Amino acid sequence: MPALRLLEVKSDEEFTDLIECEWLSYEQLAESMKESTDRQLAWHKEDPTSIWLKVVDDDHSGKVVGAAQWNIHHSNPYPNGVEENDASWWPEGEDRRFASKALEQWHRPREERMSQPHVFLNICFVLPEYRRCGAGSMMVRWGVQKADKLKLEIFIEAAEPGIPLYLKQGFELVDYHVIDPTLEDPSERWKELKERFPPVRWAFMRRRALGMVKGD
Repeated sequence: MPALRLLEVKSDEEFTDLIECEWLSYEQLAESMKESTDRQLAWHKEDPTSIWLKVVDDDHSGKVVGAAQWNIHHSNPYPNGVEENDASWWPEGEDRRFASKALEQWHRPREERMSQPHVFLNICFVLPEYRRCGAGSMMVRWGVQKADKLKLEIFIEAAEPGIPLYLKQGFELVDYHVIDPTLEDPSERWKELKERFPPVRWAFMRRRALGMVKGD
């Protein structure tokens, strides 16, 4: 087994390796790694609830093999509803409109489900060659311990492969949510995007706060 270590991300410079690991974990690369890195770093710095973790392999010079972003919300994060979603990093026109519609479908349910203090796992990824080596469990346990200390519940929007990991950590599957941007009269470009990006199904999962029982 690799010599894995969990660390909290403290510096801007760490984001270069962090975001490269993110894209490699999804087995693709961004058109501009610098743009993706700068954008996600800016999001992190603008959000006081954001905490990034990384897992490194000490057998390979501290190589970043996985990372996760947790959000600690001590109050309702949506007092005025979910902010308007504008995928400004997508090309202008139909591409951006498609991506913004997908983000709206993705984020809108949060207003109804997460309008109370809670801990949220926004993203968690591990390089393919390091999966089932304990990296994901390390990052999820960190959030579970933090939530238990604060007596807060945790919410996750999980992709299908991650569900077994979260179930082992005490989460329950609530339901599924499908992201499928549609228009009544789609353009040819919209149809091309629909083929390129088919519907995505997310599992909404919850881990109850300490002391909560079913029905709360």
